[in-house]
Amino acid sequence: MEIGIYGIGTFGFAFSYLMGRKYKVIAYDRNRELINYLRKNRRHMYHFRNKKAPKNVEFTNDLNDLDKASHIIMAVPSFAVREVAKNMKHFKNKIIINTAKALERKTAKRLSTAIKEEMDAEVAQFSGGTFAIDIMRNAPLGADLACEDVVLLRELQFLFSFPSLRVYGNTDLAGVEYAGAFKNVIAIFAGIMYGLRLPYGSITHMISRAAKEAKDIALALGAKQHTFSMESQCWGNDLWMSCTGKSRNREFGILIGKGIDAEKALKIMEEQHKMVEGYYTLEAIPKLKKVKADILTEIYEIVFNGKDARRAIKDIMEREPEMIG
Repeated sequence: MEIGIYGIGTFGFAFSYLMGRKYKVIAYDRNRELINYLRKNRRHMYHFRNKKAPKNVEFTNDLNDLDKASHIIMAVPSFAVREVAKNMKHFKNKIIINTAKALERKTAKRLSTAIKEEMDAEVAQFSGGTFAIDIMRNAPLGADLACEDVVLLRELQFLFSFPSLRVYGNTDLAGVEYAGAFKNVIAIFAGIMYGLRLPYGSITHMISRAAKEAKDIALALGAKQHTFSMESQCWGNDLWMSCTGKSRNREFGILIGKGIDAEKALKIMEEQHKMVEGYYTLEAIPKLKKVKADILTEIYEIVFNGKDARRAIKDIMEREPEMIG
C-alpha cells in the first residue's frame, strides 16, 4: 500500500516518519527548496533536525505523484484545505484523511464539507492529543479517527495503528470536526488567562464553561453526545492537552494576555513557523447561525476587536445566573 501526504510541515513530517515505518510513503510539498533539502538530507529544514525520515519515504514536488496513493493524509493549514482539495480534483477514488482542526474561516463549514465540494473522495478526520514532537518521540498517544462509513473506518483504524499510537474509531464525523475546531478556540482563551496570571481555579472555571458552550453548539449543529465525553481523544484528551500543555493556540493566547495585540502575536507565531488554527475557527464564529455563543463571542471580541480581556471575563462572570439539572 502507498500512503500519500500533502504538506510537509511539522505534522506532515511527523506522519512521514510514523507511516514510513510500515508503508511506502509519497510525501508532497510545493516548496521546492524544502523538497530538495529533504531528498538530500532526509531531515526537515526547520523541525526535528535530529530525526531522519525512513528510507521508503519518497519526497516530491510533483503533485501527480500523489495520484499513486490510495490514501492521502492532508497535513495543511485549515485555510488551505479547500484550495488543496481543488488541486486534487482530478484524482479519482481517493480516501482523504484530514488533520487540520478548524472551521472554514469564510463559511464556517466543516472541512470535510469543503473537501467534498471540491473533489470526489471519501473523507475521514484524524484528531486527538497528538503533538508532532510526541509522535516523533514514539510516545504512547491516543487519537480519534472519524469516518461515516463503518467498513472504511475499520480499515483506517488498522492503517493508523502503531505500538505508540492507539486509534479509536468514531462514526460521528461532524462531532469530531467540531470538537477539534472548538478546543483550539478554548485553548486560545486558556492562554489569555495564563497571560493575565489568573489563578488556576479561575482558568479551569472558564475552560469548563467554554467547553460546555462549545459542546452545546456542536450538538445543535448535528454532533453526537458521546464525542464530547472526557474519555474522547478528540475532546477530553485534546482539550486538556491544548489548554494546559505547550500548544500553539495556548501560546498565542498567552501573548495576547500579556498585552500584545492579536495581529502582532500572530506574526510572532508565524516567524517561529507555528500555525494558530484556533484563530481561523474564531474568525468563523459570527457566521454560526441560530446558536448561543456568549463565551466564544467574548473570545472573538478580544482577538478581533481588541476588547480588554479582563473586561470580557468580567462580562462573562456577570451574565444571568445559570441552572444545572
